Amino acid sequence: MYLLLVIVVWILFAYRFVDWSQWRKQYPTLLFFMLVNFLYNYFYYDHTLWAFRGVTADWLNHSIINTAFTFFICPVGLTIYLQRFPVRRGAQVLYVLIWTAFYSILEALFAHKGMYVYDHGWNGWWNIPLNLVLFSVLYLHYRNPLRAIGVSIGVVIIFYLLFPFPLESLK
Repeated sequence: MYLLLVIVVWILFAYRFVDWSQWRKQYPTLLFFMLVNFLYNYFYYDHTLWAFRGVTADWLNHSIINTAFTFFICPVGLTIYLQRFPVRRGAQVLYVLIWTAFYSILEALFAHKGMYVYDHGWNGWWNIPLNLVLFSVLYLHYRNPLRAIGVSIGVVIIFYLLFPFPLESLK
């Protein structure tokens, strides 16, 4: 089961790369990420743009896989990302680009194996700007939560204009 393998890999990353004495500093930003992810899954539930697909077990669906990613895998990755963020501006840009590429490549590999599927106009190329915005806004939230919330509202409006979901699905 690939989900178990992914979880084990991220446990090893957490053990090796996370400074657990500092986790409280990243906690609000992790909650912000979880909220944003929850809102996507809520509003796009009947109109998904991307979804996880279990290929190793019938019971392994998007909701179960997404829960593992939301509450375990992504928080570990984002904690590492935030704790190791560089100080110099040029290094910061490169760092965000590296993390954007890393996550985009992982998603492309999952899609290639049929474990990540796209619909309603979304495709793997859209993951690149989404990840770029995601990592930029998460770092902004880490440094200035109110500014990040303001930027996020603008991003959400643009996102909805590009990829609307039927409003009647909210009933």
